[in-house]
Amino acid sequence: MGRQGTAASRGSYKQFRAEWSWSATAIFCGLALAATGAFLLAAPFFPDVAPANVRADWLALATLITGLFTANMARMLQIWGRLGPALSKAPIKRRPDDHALVHRGFRELFYWLIVALAALTAVAYLSTLHSIQLWPDIALVDSTMAATTPLPIIVFLGTLALAFLPAAGATYLYARTELSHRALLPGPPGKLFRSDAVSPASFWVSFALVGLIVLLANWAAGARDAGSALSGVLTFWITFFVIALFVTFIFVPHISRFFVGQQERRAAQGKILAGGAPPLEAPAVFVSWLDSGLVRLVAPLSGATQKGLPHLLVIFILLPLTALGFVLAAPWGLVPIAIGMLLVAALGRRWAWIEEDRETASRLLKTDAREIQIGFDNDLKDEALLGYAFLFVLVPLSLHQLWGWQRDAFEPVEGADVSNAFFAWLSFFGAELAKAVPFVDWWEIYQVDLKRPIEPSETSALGKHLTFLSRAMVDLVIMAALFQAIGIWQRNRTQQRLYDAGQIDAFDPFLEEQFFKEGMQSAGSAFIPSLKFEERVQKHLERRSVLGLPETPYNERRLTDLLDHPEEEVRAGAEWMVTMFDVIVGKPTRKLELLADRWDGSWTSSQSANGRPRRDYLHTNAEWRRLQKPRIEGVLEELLGADRETGPKNLSDMDILNLMRLLKHCGDYAEFHYVRTEIVELLAQTTAPLAFWALVAQTCPPRDSKFTRWTSEVHKRFGVTVTADSGAYSPPYFGIQDERALCYAAIAEHALTYGVSGSMPKEICEYLDLMRRIEAKTKARPAAKDAYKRLGCSNEGGCDPFCPEETDLVEIEEEEPVN
Repeated sequence: MGRQGTAASRGSYKQFRAEWSWSATAIFCGLALAATGAFLLAAPFFPDVAPANVRADWLALATLITGLFTANMARMLQIWGRLGPALSKAPIKRRPDDHALVHRGFRELFYWLIVALAALTAVAYLSTLHSIQLWPDIALVDSTMAATTPLPIIVFLGTLALAFLPAAGATYLYARTELSHRALLPGPPGKLFRSDAVSPASFWVSFALVGLIVLLANWAAGARDAGSALSGVLTFWITFFVIALFVTFIFVPHISRFFVGQQERRAAQGKILAGGAPPLEAPAVFVSWLDSGLVRLVAPLSGATQKGLPHLLVIFILLPLTALGFVLAAPWGLVPIAIGMLLVAALGRRWAWIEEDRETASRLLKTDAREIQIGFDNDLKDEALLGYAFLFVLVPLSLHQLWGWQRDAFEPVEGADVSNAFFAWLSFFGAELAKAVPFVDWWEIYQVDLKRPIEPSETSALGKHLTFLSRAMVDLVIMAALFQAIGIWQRNRTQQRLYDAGQIDAFDPFLEEQFFKEGMQSAGSAFIPSLKFEERVQKHLERRSVLGLPETPYNERRLTDLLDHPEEEVRAGAEWMVTMFDVIVGKPTRKLELLADRWDGSWTSSQSANGRPRRDYLHTNAEWRRLQKPRIEGVLEELLGADRETGPKNLSDMDILNLMRLLKHCGDYAEFHYVRTEIVELLAQTTAPLAFWALVAQTCPPRDSKFTRWTSEVHKRFGVTVTADSGAYSPPYFGIQDERALCYAAIAEHALTYGVSGSMPKEICEYLDLMRRIEAKTKARPAAKDAYKRLGCSNEGGCDPFCPEETDLVEIEEEEPVN
């Protein structure tokens, strides 16, 4: 019994060790510490307790904040421990549980962030209630107390920053993992901080424009007395400046090319030191790094990149920041306002990057290239516009905070009610909106009296600068964001119209997903195309036929990727198109099989003159061959790959059989000479022994009984592929001497892919020795002879060459391909 108890305790201990983790321990300790802090905070309010004896507010706050922060960080690492391996896999290789983890993402961390922001907002607002004074020493809303005792509000804002830290850590880990996954793609390695997001030309043009605007604002603020004396001259120069600005954009590309050419010439002469950016490029590189940080690290903190309902996450994160920006003492309320504005700006920049990726993917017809910076999980259009909507509240609140800090910047209008500060500043900002670009300053043109409760002070330029800055920000937001959204909507309509007209066969990634989701409808556990979707695709095919374009329902390259799309409706739509319209898609080996099947099945039954049934193949039609030729060449190029001259190809026996099936049908046509050459090159680099016999089938005369040993082996290995409809042996024999010469060189190259072990090298030597003597009177003999010597067959004791007299009994006649 004692031994059984010991064994059981050991088993329990091992189970505990297997389930135990440092992160779980840290979470438990953090929550325990936070509970201790909460208890210390609540202790003075217990009945029959003297508050002065038990009050330890700062210790309680430190314990509570430290405990919650520790638990959140540990939970972040715990979530990442499961999510990291799933993210490191390619989307195609992820299992259903991996997809579930990726879909869930870091939403839990954002839930805790929202709870923390809500709690901080509640604390700030409760401190404004005079009837509830739980901690009278906390100065969060009173500017005078905050100025004299700033420690409480500094701790409060530090807690606000710590609330974002777990989500920020997870965002950084996600960005690093995403870049490491892209490292497998061809091209230059991607970096977390891009150096080319902002070009030097655009940076200096923007810098010059902003500088001129600042100078103009400073001059205007100090030129109150210039008045009418300069008004006429100023209006003239404004008109001249606008015209010059448009002309400048005409010459900027040419000036940029000139400087680039000068730089390249200096670099060629060795006048530019290696290892650093030229002075004109350094500021643009620095701004590009800042832009990359906003896009990759800051924008995800808004919750917009999470799956599910990102709109709600954006609202519930920006809303507490907005509330804190209103209630906190000036100027400390600018901190949450700045955080909110930073998140909004980052959302806008990430949206711009995604639109750039969208354009790139439309050009490349692929979504996994290195040139794709962000990806297409979410277009962020709705989230970015939602953030910009918050900007129309954050900007007047920032003016409210600045007025509380600099009282001489603004002044209330006489007789206006400014007791409700929130309403007063929204009214002021609304009046400024009426002067913005979208409203074309209608109130001044039509002399509408819009009374503002607050106006910039006449004695201080700060208020005017802030008003000008806020109105400029609104103009830029509406022009750059709202107009961009309208442009995207118009571009989507154009794509839809061009597809229906048959002019294009692919959409951008976001519209592509929408196209298939709207076209497929649920039917139980499967998805089937709707009648409207079928009619639309059929109409598209008819239009492409009239235009003389390939009759494909959708781009074959994109359908290949969509077969592995994570969304079930999109996958079902792609599979339906492939099956319904016989589209050649998939991996190169899959395309090869489909093409071979298409050529095998491209026949119709008819009766010959003697009444016997026969097959009439479509490939006898020159137009049909013309349409199929580029497809075969494209698949062969994919199989050869970028390393076509160096890397061995691991084709299976089935792949070699499919190559022979194609040769059987198209090998006799002159226009398929390049196809035959590509197939020979593939067989030369293939490691499978069957490749040798495929090359034998193309060089061994099929009609002479002296080659029965070789032809019977080929017939045995390839079966019906080398058998005619009549049942006779009919391989894809190359009658052209130059093509046979390529095959002999390919045999030697093939033999080098797997060494000299086994029986195959002996057979290769025997065959080459035979053919170098049989081809004695043809132009193919030097190739056979060189291949024989290249493999060292003359030194092989195992070779058993045919008798010399056999060569006199064989004649190889030159044949011409069918035109």
